[in-house]
Amino acid sequence: MDEHSGGDHVRGKAVEIPLGQTHDDFLSAEVGDHTDWKSFTLPDPATLTIDAYWDDPSIHATIQVRDQFAGRVFELKHEPGQTKDHWPNMRMREGQYYLEVVATRGSSVYTLEIQSSAASGRDARPSGSVAPPE
Repeated sequence: MDEHSGGDHVRGKAVEIPLGQTHDDFLSAEVGDHTDWKSFTLPDPATLTIDAYWDDPSIHATIQVRDQFAGRVFELKHEPGQTKDHWPNMRMREGQYYLEVVATRGSSVYTLEIQSSAASGRDARPSGSVAPPE
């Protein structure tokens, strides 16, 4: 399924994304690059905002936010037709995290940006997300 992935189709080869900076990559279900793994580290508890920009907004894709053990923390679904997805208010503990970006149909260059701010007391969840494990 990922024979043309470029090597980042497994968690062990996740590319580190610095917080507050953009990162570009490419997915294509048609050519065998369904999955990209990215990683980031939170030194302290924080509230995250993740933005994804898609060159081809017709792509069918999801972004799984996973913890250090690859357990799903949030599932972020791309809205086909939108060039930008915006997921705010994700309360996170300090630690190592991963983004598993998966295309099920279509292809697109995409840009990810992860913004971090000090954690607040609110328990807000982005639209289309699943609750973190207890």
